[in-house]
Amino acid sequence: MAKCAADTYSKNMEKLQFGTDGIRGIYGQEITDESAYRLGKALGGKALIAGDTRASTPALLSALAGGIEDAGGCATYLGVATTPALYYTLLASDCNRAVMVTASHNPPSHNGLKVFDRTGKIGEEERRRLLSAMDAPSRLSRRTLTSDGTLLRRYEEFIARSCGRLDGVRAVVDFANGAGGVFCDLLASLGADVTPLNALGQGTKINVGCGAIHPETLRAETMRLGADLGFALDGDGDRIVAVTKSGDVLDGDAILYLFARKMKKEGRLKRNKVALTIMTNSGVLKSLSALGVTAVSCSVGDAAVTEAMRSEGLNLGGEQSGHIVLGDLLMTGDALLVGAMLMKMIRDGEKAERPAELTVYPQALLNVPVPDRSIAYSEQMQSFAARKKQELGAGRVLVRASGTENVVRIMAECPDATLAELTVREIKGKLLEMIGQKQN
Repeated sequence: MAKCAADTYSKNMEKLQFGTDGIRGIYGQEITDESAYRLGKALGGKALIAGDTRASTPALLSALAGGIEDAGGCATYLGVATTPALYYTLLASDCNRAVMVTASHNPPSHNGLKVFDRTGKIGEEERRRLLSAMDAPSRLSRRTLTSDGTLLRRYEEFIARSCGRLDGVRAVVDFANGAGGVFCDLLASLGADVTPLNALGQGTKINVGCGAIHPETLRAETMRLGADLGFALDGDGDRIVAVTKSGDVLDGDAILYLFARKMKKEGRLKRNKVALTIMTNSGVLKSLSALGVTAVSCSVGDAAVTEAMRSEGLNLGGEQSGHIVLGDLLMTGDALLVGAMLMKMIRDGEKAERPAELTVYPQALLNVPVPDRSIAYSEQMQSFAARKKQELGAGRVLVRASGTENVVRIMAECPDATLAELTVREIKGKLLEMIGQKQN
């Protein structure tokens, strides 16, 4: 490899890190075809690969397959598929790894690489090993890919078995112009009356004003049609936001509460516990406790949720952002599966609506771009956040680094919405002041 190319990749490697949800960044900067190739070469073995609808996805997949096969492995291409569909297919295959090319809910200019083994997303030790192996010199090569679409039929059959017939249920489903659009006819084939939105897989518009990140159009269409339910996927189909018939938007916390209440009532909730992240609304925690359900807290990300579920022997977990894990069915977040099970709830005569007894405290959130995200955990920043928490009284303050971007996430939560907003603005001001002092 030419020295200039090696130098360029070396600079990219400084930015290239596995976060809570794989490697992710702007295509052509943090994420390049060469980084995909090197990941493939570091993996080798028998691997399933798939991707979302972004314009950069085919090039990354071709380079990824080249790396896998140059290492003596074999890459089987599923085509466009959601992350949970890829994971389910991995479990039903004889492969030992799977890689999803996606930037999930991020804008079209971004892309990324999610790596799974048969237990789920790979752990910290394996992430470090792969990054180290990716630093070895190599020469990029590609493969021409032909998808084996028949493999995805197993996933479609799994969804059908899980929810059964859905006759009489009317739903609006927003596919975010992402990977989920390949399954846009599945729920209708089970008898549901489905109005699909953003199902054409226009990669230049993935997550743009649509999907789980932007449920406004979904809400309006659900109310206009008088549908029983609306739900939206993100770009790779692993997170969900739902809308009730009355237009109430349900985030992951509210959806998880619905399943926890149902499973507890039916005696199916293992150990009467659920795995939840540190971002879970404290009002929701209070409501779960009133049900007799104990929350097991974990770090942010569905990988942390599934790890906690396995460790505690649980069958339900999730996070506010919309990753909901129905462990008796599939140990990863799956928006299409969760949406189908909400539709099943309606078909069975139950209400998929926000329960009156569910308490949710107002929550203010800010994402602040920073040169170095580690500043979030500095003693000065955490001490300031602790003082702000004391001033709130009832409520919480959380300052943490993003797992995939140079961003610090600030959250304040309390019964007073105005006070929560003021608190996050004050913490942001302190953060920017600290950055200015560090740069001078």
